[in-house]
Amino acid sequence: MSKSKKPALKGTDTNAQLRNRFYERIESLCDTFAGPGYFKKIHPMIIEHMFINRYPSLKAKAAPEANIEKWKVVQFNKLMNKFISDRYIELDNGGKVYLSWYLSEGLLLINYISEMAEVNFRYADQLKEAFSPYFPGGGIHTMIEDMLVELVHDTTVFLSNLNHTIINADIGQTACFDRDATSNDVFIQEFKPEKTSVTIDGETRSIIRLGWVDGDMEWLNTRIKPSVIGFKTGSLDIPLDVYIQKHALDKLQERIDITPGIMHYMIFMILNQPVIRYHKNDNNSLVEYYLSDQKVGYLLVSLADAKLIIRTFLFLTNDGTPEGKKLNQLLALDKQDKKYLMIDTLPAFSAYHIDQNERLSKLFREAGCGSLLKLGHLKEYSEKEIKDKDPESIVKYLGDSDNFYGLG
Repeated sequence: MSKSKKPALKGTDTNAQLRNRFYERIESLCDTFAGPGYFKKIHPMIIEHMFINRYPSLKAKAAPEANIEKWKVVQFNKLMNKFISDRYIELDNGGKVYLSWYLSEGLLLINYISEMAEVNFRYADQLKEAFSPYFPGGGIHTMIEDMLVELVHDTTVFLSNLNHTIINADIGQTACFDRDATSNDVFIQEFKPEKTSVTIDGETRSIIRLGWVDGDMEWLNTRIKPSVIGFKTGSLDIPLDVYIQKHALDKLQERIDITPGIMHYMIFMILNQPVIRYHKNDNNSLVEYYLSDQKVGYLLVSLADAKLIIRTFLFLTNDGTPEGKKLNQLLALDKQDKKYLMIDTLPAFSAYHIDQNERLSKLFREAGCGSLLKLGHLKEYSEKEIKDKDPESIVKYLGDSDNFYGLG
């Protein structure tokens, strides 16, 4: 006969563990922010009050008016927490604090001390002086606010897709921005881009209005004058809406193959710059497309039906680009050669590690493709895994070509 188990005492052990962990973390933060010994200067009653009123961990929730599927909220939390867990704050005194700690117990400690009246207890004035660099309104706190804005914004970009929805988040009710907050919630919403169709060359094409959602949860639709990217419209040079074909998004994914939200957001950013770099090509304009400040290709834009329409995306080595033509001139590489060698997409191109081959890197730089040699780090964002390739296979292929002139 088995022995009967004693009933567990609910709450007691868990609460004690939480309290012990909280006290340990507050002491560690005091040591890091101000130096050893300052934790003991805080009255025990204040620390207990802090424990009772502690901020919860930063957490994303669907905004009250939003209708977001639960799995998307879970996905947002996982990604946001990953971004936050990878970051720490370097203080002027040489100390380091995990951002996740700073956004919860750290802010709580700082806010409590910043509101202390110097007559409350013996060491209040010393504590306020030691912690003053971290008080709200100061440079460090502003840096933390900016960091949180950036991390949450990155999360929204990673999870957005012009084919489906754009995600945005409100962080105004987090403890970082509202010291009186009783929660620590990031409220997220999703917005569907406007979709329509247009007839081009006698065929109906599905197009998506180019835009993004701002901090006020309003659409910022892209509008530019045709002349800004080389179109001549005479006296009718007025801002036009920019649209993008689904075909262009598909080609972007096929040829760059990183997180869609990153690529789509960069389209929006590039076409909202004061100066847009382009090459006019017959009836189209080739708008230079950048990732990590490096040119990777072009957005081919047409003017049709009083709209500027992004028709497709051309990778830098593709035929139809200035660099693609230069590769043909230097190495007699046509479309089929590039396809055979698999240098017509970024993941395959990067797999060769051409930057480590002196002869090849010199040639690709001469053709204007040197920017591609600096994008190997984007591999971590790729949705497909491509094994490394031997750059000497390109050298051999070029050496066997009757039209090869460059590697002698």
